[in-house]
Amino acid sequence: MQVKEYAVGRTTLLLPADHAIDRYQARWKRYDRALGEIARIVHEKYPDFTAIDIGANVGDSAALISAYHDVPTLCIEGTEAFLPFLRENARRIHKHVAIEVAFVGDDASASTFGLQNNQMGSAKLVAAAGGGAQIEVKRLDALLVDSAGFERPRLIKIDTDGFDFQIIASSVALLSDIKPVVFYEYAPFEQPNGIADGIRSFQALVQAGYRHFVVYDNFGNFLVHLNNDDLDQFVDLNGYLCSNQVNGIAVHYFDLCAFSGQDADLFYALRRSELAPYFGS
Repeated sequence: MQVKEYAVGRTTLLLPADHAIDRYQARWKRYDRALGEIARIVHEKYPDFTAIDIGANVGDSAALISAYHDVPTLCIEGTEAFLPFLRENARRIHKHVAIEVAFVGDDASASTFGLQNNQMGSAKLVAAAGGGAQIEVKRLDALLVDSAGFERPRLIKIDTDGFDFQIIASSVALLSDIKPVVFYEYAPFEQPNGIADGIRSFQALVQAGYRHFVVYDNFGNFLVHLNNDDLDQFVDLNGYLCSNQVNGIAVHYFDLCAFSGQDADLFYALRRSELAPYFGS
């Protein structure tokens, strides 16, 4: 297999040759960078915090989380093809990066899944029509109970190519209890009923005590902030994504960062950080 190296944060990662992050960041300067600034801001308030990286891929998000400080991070990834890279990159990042080989979701689901490998370094679970190998998924709360040192994370990143909404919906009790900062990919076209499930994910976070949301487009550009009572505006943003699908423009998904009421100060700090380069502090 051909490989390459690429620096993310303070770490030079080993990547499959077809991984796209280097090409994307060369073209779109803010692509896949916000998480590093979010982790830096979280560290200012919670210097001993731990993080969970769901859909860890090859470890690029874990490297970003530790771009400024060594943050103990549990990387959760079930795709076998990524694991050799993830293990090597976890070693390169720092000794406090742990790996759990699993897929996260709602274990009450009776669906049978197959694994679809995509080009450019991604893969996702898809419904296996006509049967297929049963792939086990684990609930996040059950997984964290068995993960010593990571039971109460202050930052959770989710990027699972369409299962983010299911993970949030099945983790409301956990999120209500711990109230970590949640950074997740809002990609409603990856699964059937994605728009409805995506809107419900916003409502589930509000139910769990989240009050402030920062929205990025799929190029990593700061787009807008929302509060917990801005459901209409969030529906409008979904309409914007739908119109992009029809008209063939460029924005296909968002990244959302959600803050509970107890971390409103972190939300304001992130918003200031995003706007300061253009309007001053």
